[in-house]
Amino acid sequence: MPRIHLFTETLAEAGEFLLPEAASHHLLRVLRARRGQELTLFSGDGREQGAKVASAEGQRALLEVQEAYLRDTASPLHITLAVPVLRGERWDWLLQKAAELGVQKLQPLHSRFCQVPLSEARNEKRLRRWREILIAAAEQSQATRIVQLAEPLPLAEYLPQAHSELRLVFDAAAREGLRSLSPLAAASVELLTGPEGGLAAEELEAAQAAGFRLLRCGPRILRAETAPIAALAILQAQWGDIG
Repeated sequence: MPRIHLFTETLAEAGEFLLPEAASHHLLRVLRARRGQELTLFSGDGREQGAKVASAEGQRALLEVQEAYLRDTASPLHITLAVPVLRGERWDWLLQKAAELGVQKLQPLHSRFCQVPLSEARNEKRLRRWREILIAAAEQSQATRIVQLAEPLPLAEYLPQAHSELRLVFDAAAREGLRSLSPLAAASVELLTGPEGGLAAEELEAAQAAGFRLLRCGPRILRAETAPIAALAILQAQWGDIG
């Protein structure tokens, strides 16, 4: 059953609803929905709404919508993922998988060894594409909330703003692993990982000075797009809503 995200704060009242043009194009032209097709609408506030295509003529689809209902998929563990922007498809893949694993906020960063310039990361066209990836991931994974995409920042500007109860930074040379966190006495976690070349020694020191705990993710070196996903899966399985 198709799931369509609406760029509105609230869902429509029960009855007939004219789907916006962009969503109609996706439903009618991309998904090729026809009259009678059932679907689900969501706006990212934790609620969903059943609907059926009443008319598929013209540029916009006319829907018959039901009463909205709450189906909040947010994890009890509020996770902010802070990671320097990666090149190409690896970054797109990271966004998609982070959304599937229940990250609530994603903070793009620029660090010393980051290969993507900050000006490029802040390009509005690029940011729009990243939001579209996060929305598509929510539609596919049946999430009812959209990952909050923060403005890309230099690492030095981000560190003083990190105020989660538990702040973690990953480095292969760290002595402790994730198991040292058990039991986890925190409802919010800030997870900082490095770019392709890792975080520089002075950046790790700055992170620790800002209250981040240095941990390793295992005995092997993980790629920049693999490390945060592995850590997210472990955090959600141990203290979140996976498992």
